Amino acid sequence: MLQTFRFLVLTLALSAHCAASAWATPKPTIEGPFTLSLDNNDFVRANIVTEFSRVRIFDFDLDFEGPLRAGELYTNIQLTEVRYAVRGGLETNPPTPSGFPAFALVRQAGGEGPISAEEWRAQASQVAFRISATANLLDGVQLSELDPIDKQGRILEIDAREWGRLDRARYHPPQLWLYADGTGQLRNSNNSSKDTGTVNPATREEVHVGFGDEYITRLTFDPSEITIIRGPEPPIVPGPPVPEPGTALLLGLGLAGLSRRARIRN
Repeated sequence: MLQTFRFLVLTLALSAHCAASAWATPKPTIEGPFTLSLDNNDFVRANIVTEFSRVRIFDFDLDFEGPLRAGELYTNIQLTEVRYAVRGGLETNPPTPSGFPAFALVRQAGGEGPISAEEWRAQASQVAFRISATANLLDGVQLSELDPIDKQGRILEIDAREWGRLDRARYHPPQLWLYADGTGQLRNSNNSSKDTGTVNPATREEVHVGFGDEYITRLTFDPSEITIIRGPEPPIVPGPPVPEPGTALLLGLGLAGLSRRARIRN
């Protein structure tokens, strides 16, 4: 009788475990490289408000090595290439540190060309975002599917600063911060020639510029309405399958075993 009871308990326990496993199937993973894309057209024009100078045009494309996984933090480590453009008018009375009335900085094909991962890291540029563990990768990644990366609630950082370069010093590389509450900021990053002596290609003077000294633009948005990683363009590869024996089948086998034991005893 005791052996029969133990057999029944073991069968029920195994059935419960397998039933629970059916809910633990890993989320799909997007294999292969992917691109984070964001530009001014993703925002309602009225929600792009210039606080200082008049910079409303921007475009970012950052390539990463794959795979794309829910719950993953992405930084300079996985980055492979950066392309961006930012342009607009600048304050002239009084003038900004550059003294330019306007600028157009294009790190894309047709401009100065893209930035390699090595160049990006060498000039102290930064990118960071974390995809939520509950993100549905099948329809791409929306801003609402990013988890904060700091206590201030920042969900995306793209800082294209060019600190410490020996070939040039510039005023206008962008810094973009977006927050979980649907607010953000685009401004120029900081730069200084004090350690390198490099000069600006246009002014032939050393550069000393702080964050936002050239331009500041405020952004508001609905995080669920902006997709930053399109997809899936690469094939979706499901996670490893989890065996899911039917609970009813296991119970049937257990009862059959008990019936057989009873017949043997009789």
